[in-house]
Amino acid sequence: MPYIRLFIIAMVLAAVALVWLYLVRTAAGRRTRATMQNREVAAALGVRTPRVDMLTFGLGSGLAGLAGCALALLGPIGPSLGTYYIVDSFLVVILGGIGQVVGTAIAALAIGGANALLEFQLSASVAKVLVFALVIAFLQWRPAGIIARRAAR
Repeated sequence: MPYIRLFIIAMVLAAVALVWLYLVRTAAGRRTRATMQNREVAAALGVRTPRVDMLTFGLGSGLAGLAGCALALLGPIGPSLGTYYIVDSFLVVILGGIGQVVGTAIAALAIGGANALLEFQLSASVAKVLVFALVIAFLQWRPAGIIARRAAR
């Protein structure tokens, strides 16, 4: 494996770990999760939801910039650079469970591993179609994703 890919893997692992630590271990992360899960109740409890929205947008923009830098290390930059990854990104978020960092990480490993394994055996197009079909079949079985958020009773 080239060193640049190892660097990108390490950078992604660090970013995922830091986002998880932010969401689980800090007061700002707890406010973010509260706003995400129930905006009205969070606001009633004193969370300034517009500020949380601003900080969350900033964090997401920073992570998107980090992802763009990682992609720029792999090849040429152009206006269609992200189109190759958008479907896989969407599948990872849906399969992992909306708002679940651990589920999203598991889904990313599963989809990436399935893509790599199937592309080794078949063509890239057929592999993408099979992975997409597998994700649809899994979501028929577990519509909330790998890790579902518990519903309040």
